[in-house]
Amino acid sequence: MQIPGHIAIALAQDFIIPSKKKPGAILKPLLIASLFPDLMDKTIGYIFRLMPNGRHFAHNIFSLIGLSLLVSLIWGRTTGYAWFIGYLGHLLVDSSNLVPWFFPFRNYHFEKGRLSFRSSQLLYEMLLVASVLMIRRLAGRR
Repeated sequence: MQIPGHIAIALAQDFIIPSKKKPGAILKPLLIASLFPDLMDKTIGYIFRLMPNGRHFAHNIFSLIGLSLLVSLIWGRTTGYAWFIGYLGHLLVDSSNLVPWFFPFRNYHFEKGRLSFRSSQLLYEMLLVASVLMIRRLAGRR
């Protein structure tokens, strides 16, 4: 999934996940966490060329749990919960391709990849974002 798709998932999660705080209170950590694995791994893999592709250090269960605990300790339980849900959503929608869930404790064959955007996928994801935003607006959530 590309950036708009991850944003759409976070917007949908904010809409459907119950929160004791005011509507939209968990949106910011959801959005940041939904993009974090790609920001981290694609930078390491494609910009610094330290790994052959863009899924490794941040695309695993250990980073999900460890970073969620760290966020909880620094910003509190609600933000940590939102971070966990946004991050998990990212990993789950990426599961159509290899997600190295147990890296580095399990060996994965990381094929050389390149950063690319498919225009048809990008269009589909932009429509997904628009649909989620429309549903949120119709429901009175901006």
